[in-house]
Amino acid sequence: MSEKDSAMKKLLALLAVMLAALGIWGAYRVLSYAEPDAAFYAEKVNRALEENEPQQAFDYINLGIEAYPDHLDLRFGKVYMCQMIADYDCMGNELVKILDYSAANDNRWKWLKEEDRDRLFMLGVVQNYQKILWEDNKTDVMRRVAETVLRYYPDHVESLNTMAVSYLSEGDWQNAESYLQTARQLAPEDNVVQANLKRWAEMKEEGKGKN
Repeated sequence: MSEKDSAMKKLLALLAVMLAALGIWGAYRVLSYAEPDAAFYAEKVNRALEENEPQQAFDYINLGIEAYPDHLDLRFGKVYMCQMIADYDCMGNELVKILDYSAANDNRWKWLKEEDRDRLFMLGVVQNYQKILWEDNKTDVMRRVAETVLRYYPDHVESLNTMAVSYLSEGDWQNAESYLQTARQLAPEDNVVQANLKRWAEMKEEGKGKN
């Protein structure tokens, strides 16, 4: 083999290594672009909403939740979007999904820029949405969410109260009783519990009087 041929083979080998390296880098870049972070989806959702494209916004939020199921900001973002279009069943469904998933991820949530969030934070936001449902007279949805909370967190006093109030608002003091008694055992000094117990006692007396 001539020196010229040998030099050419070395050059070709060097080019092959360089091309392989470029291929690896290119593949890395493709993977990077194919796996955007949670903030990417939030930005896409906001842009779609600004452009009055609600369906596109829902498509992006669903993709974000699928890619980052532990991101509570995305999940509550979808609840808020449901609220914006007054789809209360959607609100209830998404809140139930959050509660169901909280058992799967043991409440190891993420928020916005990867900040950690816990069970108390999650339940606090759920309860804020419960107040919205109450104000909009959606007691059936509110009750479904509260039942799900209590399935996983039976000592959640706010949800015990919510269940009781949902029944009291319908004049059903019998079904409200067990929830209020449990709430009283857990939080005997709670002012809301005490107020609801007083209301329950009054309704019970009125019910007896009618009989």
